[in-house]
Amino acid sequence: MKIITIEEEAWKQLNSRINAIADHLKRLEDTSYDDLWLNNHEVCQYLHISEKTLWRMRTKGEITYAKMYGQYFYTIGRIKDMLNANAIQSSDEFVQELMAKGKGYIEKGRKLNENIK
Repeated sequence: MKIITIEEEAWKQLNSRINAIADHLKRLEDTSYDDLWLNNHEVCQYLHISEKTLWRMRTKGEITYAKMYGQYFYTIGRIKDMLNANAIQSSDEFVQELMAKGKGYIEKGRKLNENIK
């Protein structure tokens, strides 16, 4: 095994680059679900609202959606943006808790769909 010495300033630069890469990877991991599409039922469960409330939000233009073959779809990223834009008292903890619940619900649904196939 070889021992390599490095100047303190070079070590600090290398360490900061490694930390920057780690932070970037964490951000990529956190946003990996932002482009995931949810249907009406999933959004209602995700936000704990009724389908009528979701309909009102669509008609008022409060939530971004796509319509395909008579069904409405929403991305998690747009839902997060809406929540952050309309939040009166929000914290990162609340958004992270909401994301964790959403991820759990989505993963549970995917596992169910895989078992059906």
